[in-house]
Amino acid sequence: MPANPFLASRAYAATGLETTIADASPEQLILMLHDGLLESLHRARFAMSEGRIAEKGEAISKALAILTEGLMPALDLERGGEIARNLSALYEYMITRLMLGNLQNDAAHLEEVSKLVQELKSAWQQLSARPVARTVQPAANEQAPAGARVSLSFGAA
Repeated sequence: MPANPFLASRAYAATGLETTIADASPEQLILMLHDGLLESLHRARFAMSEGRIAEKGEAISKALAILTEGLMPALDLERGGEIARNLSALYEYMITRLMLGNLQNDAAHLEEVSKLVQELKSAWQQLSARPVARTVQPAANEQAPAGARVSLSFGAA
């Protein structure tokens, strides 16, 4: 009996996504989370306009999960300083707006969050497009000083 082509295509897509995630840089992973968040918000707004309450709830729940389980835990509040604290506050604001949008069945709240996410995504795209400056590692036959590390920083070298 032949395999179900739908299930086979889903398995192939899942494998492709796993490979993409495994090969992605931290910046690319953040961009993927933003893409997933935007897609969930789009689905939620569409379901809301169609009166499909269950689908709206699922899409908003996925958007909330991306914020609370993906983007917020990625913040390093100690080393990230003011930027990380501001992003954390912005994510909290987005969560509140999504919850209100769901409770009030108001697409304007979802649209507001979408615009904020698009702005963040644009900033991450600009950041990830900047060249990475790397310190030179010693050749294989040279000894690196004790405690030496490769340093990565974004910006012009």
